[in-house]
This record gives sequence, C-alpha cells and structure tokens, in this order.
Amino acid sequence: MEDIIEKTTAAPIQDDEVRAALARILESETFSRTRRDGAFLSFVVEEALTGRGERLKAFTIAHEVYGRDENFDPRTDTIVRVEARRLRQRLDNYYEREGSTDPVLISLPKGGYTPRFRRNENILAGTAEHAMSAGNKLFANKMALFFASIALLVAIAVISSWTLIGRDSLTTPSASNTIAGTSAPSSNLFLAVLPLATLAGDTAEERLAAGLVEAIITDLAKLSGLSVMAHASLLQLDRQSIKLDTLSQDYGATHALRGSLESEGELIRVNVQLVDIASNTTIWADRLDGTVRNMLDIQDVLAERIVNQLAIQVSPDEIELLNKRHSNNPEALALYRNALVLLMPPNDSERITSARLMFQRIIDIDPEFGGGFAGVSFTHIVSALFLKGSEPGRELEIGINLALKAIKTDPEFGMGYVSLAFAYAMSGREEEALFNAEKAVTVQPGDAFTQFVLGMCLTLSGKPDEAVASISEAIRLDPAEPRTPYRNVLGITEYVRGEHKRAARLFEENLAAGGPTGPHMDVFHAATYAKLGEDEKARFIINQLVSSNSDFPVDRWSAKWHRTSNDHSATMDNLYRLGLPRP
Repeated sequence: MEDIIEKTTAAPIQDDEVRAALARILESETFSRTRRDGAFLSFVVEEALTGRGERLKAFTIAHEVYGRDENFDPRTDTIVRVEARRLRQRLDNYYEREGSTDPVLISLPKGGYTPRFRRNENILAGTAEHAMSAGNKLFANKMALFFASIALLVAIAVISSWTLIGRDSLTTPSASNTIAGTSAPSSNLFLAVLPLATLAGDTAEERLAAGLVEAIITDLAKLSGLSVMAHASLLQLDRQSIKLDTLSQDYGATHALRGSLESEGELIRVNVQLVDIASNTTIWADRLDGTVRNMLDIQDVLAERIVNQLAIQVSPDEIELLNKRHSNNPEALALYRNALVLLMPPNDSERITSARLMFQRIIDIDPEFGGGFAGVSFTHIVSALFLKGSEPGRELEIGINLALKAIKTDPEFGMGYVSLAFAYAMSGREEEALFNAEKAVTVQPGDAFTQFVLGMCLTLSGKPDEAVASISEAIRLDPAEPRTPYRNVLGITEYVRGEHKRAARLFEENLAAGGPTGPHMDVFHAATYAKLGEDEKARFIINQLVSSNSDFPVDRWSAKWHRTSNDHSATMDNLYRLGLPRP
C-alpha cells in the first residue's frame, strides 16, 4: 500500500476511506452512465488495496475486465490503453464538479495502471481547524464503513458482470462455428452490412438491431482498407429484397454481413454470417449472446472479427479509432442515423425542425455522444445554407458554437468536423473549412456523408475540380438512397467546372431516381440546359421555379457556388434571358 498512497502530513489514508471514495465515484452522475469505466476503476482499486498492484498490467486488465483471452496482444489490441485514457478524463471531469469536495482523491497516473490515492489538499486545512468531536468521529467511521461496504459490493458486481459477459457470453469463433474461406485484397473490399432480421418483430427489438448495425458501420467506416455501404442505401435495398449478386453486379459489393437479432427481456442473441458474394461462400459464421446493457460489446467483437476475417490492413491509429466507442447508448446511435436520414434532403423547413428535435433528444439521453451536438449544429447550418431562417448569420454562429462543442465532446467523431467545415465554407473561411473537412475524412474515410461534405466544401471554396472525386465516392458508398443531395451537388460542381453535359446527366439521374427537387437544383438545372442551347427545357424549369418559389433568392444562391463574379453574372444573364424576373 505504501507505494500507491501519497505521504502527507495528514493521517495515513485507510483502506475503508479509499473504498468510500470509490463508492462516491461509482454512484456519481459522471460515472452512472458508463459501467465500462466503473468496472476498470473498481478492478484496479481493489487490486491495489489487496496488495496485488504488480498484477496491474494491460494483459491482466484486458483479461479480467474486458474478457479478452490468452491471445490478447496489447500491441495490436489497444482497448486497455484507450479505456485508460477515457477513465482519466472521466475522473478529471468528476473532480471538477461532483467530486471537488471529496476528502480522498483517486487518480490513474499516465504510463501505468496502478491507481494513486491522496487527500484533498483543498479541504485539509478546514479539517485541521475543525477537528471532529469523539461522537462525530464515531459517526464518520460508521459512515465510512457503510460506504466501503457499498463500494465493495458494487465493485464485485460490476467486475463479475463484465467478466462473465466478456469471457463466456461473447463466444470466440472456433472450428465448429467458423467456415473456411478466402477474401479479396483489402484495397478492393466493399462490405454491405445488411439490416438484421428481428424475430419478435416489435419496435424495441428493431431499434436494437438498427443501433447495432449503425454502430458496426460507423466503426468500419474508420478504416482506409475497407469500403462500407451506407446504412440508408442498405435499408432501401433491403426493402426491395435485393439479392446478393445484384449487390455485387450493380453496386460493386464484394462481401455482405447478414444475420438476425432476437431478444428476450434483457437477453440478446445475434447470429451473423460473413459472405464472399463472388464465390457465394460463407467465410465466417457465429452466434453471440449478451444483454441489452452490453450490446455495444457485441458491436466491438463483430467489428474486430470482420477485420480479422477479411485480413484488412489496419494502422495503429486506425486500431485506436476502431476501439473508440462514441456512445454506450444503442438508442442514441439508432436515433442519430434516423435523424440524418430524416434530414435528407435538407432543403425543407419541416424536415430541418423535426431532425433538430431528434438530435436534441440524443443530447438528452447521452450528452457524452458528440453526434447530438453535431446534428443540431448541422440543422442550423443547412437552415442558413438553404436560406430557411430570417437570420442566416445567427444560424451560422449557433452552428459553429455547437460544432465546436461536438468536437470537444468527442474529437474522434467525424460529424463535428463536418458541421464546422460546412459553416466555415459558408462564412468564407475557406482554409478552416477545408482543414475541418479533411479532418473529418481522416477519422471516417469510409463515411459517405463525410466524403460528400468534403467535396461540397471544395466546390464552395472555389475548388470544384478537386471536389469531383470526393462527391463521386459519396455516391459509390451511398448509391441507393434517393433522398441524398449528392447527385445534385455533383451536378452543380460539374456545371461550375464547365462540364455541362455531365451536369445535365446528373440532374436527370437524380430525378429518375426520385431524388430531391426544389429551387436549389432548378437554378442550375435550367442554367445547364441554357449552356447546352436547350432553351425550351430551360424555360420550362424557370417557369416552374417562378410559379412555385417566386421568393427564392436565386441571385444569392447562384453566387455561393461560382468561382468568379463573371461566371456568376453569365449564369444570371442566361436565366434572365429565359424568363427569370429581374429583381
């Protein structure tokens, strides 16, 4: 105990005082939302108090707390290092607020996993000046013993539950449940994570399944060696009961993950198969059992095993990102995806308002998930972009502040950077816009929306030639969701590049797919036909725009996208020539 308790001029810290301090931490609001950090802290504290501090190595913690087997290698599996960093941050947050008056402080110094215990210097002086009476001391001792008992019970319960879940419930693949197969080189891999079938068919079970799929896609989209089809497209294709060979022939998918989820009370069972579509071979099949509370551990296991089965080359930075858990709340993850889908196309005031309420709900249920703040931020930014509010400048200011909060909450979640990039691009802060858009792609290279925003920022920043690749990649990753504005924005990009035939084809493809329409697209659709000499088609679109959206600020909208004022003037002159009323 001497090596982990700091020496002070105050009385030595007793074990029951440390356990009382642990109990206060575990019962706090800061720690009540995360059993994972509580399990880690409880384990290392109890090991230290019982004289087993020398056992506190990455392997022991991975084995006892996270259920890793004897093959655990801290060089390739960074879960302990990542979770230790999260725990240190959470302890800092706790002591800044709820724990500021705790008499005994617990910390986890960097460079190791052995906790340190010391008295709170801020209250030592007050304690010396106001020595307790004998009766008060007796009361304090009783309370310390009471809290110590609670702490010990909580610690044992938390550690036991994590150990049982990690070691027994999440079954390791074996010869009996793994089917041999081969995979393509990782640079060519394109995975479709199909919606999980739900056997009960109730809303709660469907929400769990959607949250799990969304979490897996979010994780795998962090890897540069793997492309993952967007969830929205997969939902569309699933409604059409599309076959695997069609996924391959029409959309380029090389592999598919399919399966089912069933629940009974708190218990969950997930059955999955990883299929090589070209050979119609099941590479790997498994059954994972767990509970609602540890469902995101199932996510971690699935992501890890997919990476291993497909032999994906993963850098150390990507391993750390893969182990990063953005939310411990499956409902928050499912709600996040639903809100993004609802927001598309983002040119309708009712959609913007409804999506904003959903993102705000995410903040309410999981304020540590950056997606809620990033989502609300984005609704304000698109409101300014599409000129839906009376104060676009104020909307942008709100959006920027919320995006910065999202990044502070979770600096490894791409949507915060996406929102900030969008806002900066619209504010004329081009370098900052591109920096944040590129940062978003760094942490989520396989996310369609992130690629789209990078491309959009490049176009808005006067670099349309560079934008084409990113927006095209967004369409490849999210090919079947018709409500995304990807083709429209790529059409605008091709227009300002002078590629008018390509622009016309993209606008027409969007309409044929049932994609978003409105004055934002009509402006450039008409301008494209005018450039191609198809004046009658251009007049028809302009007449539609004027009759249904007479107050749409065409001039301001057009000016946002052009590289030069001369290009903008040429576009407006064509539109005026073909029937657009002059202001």
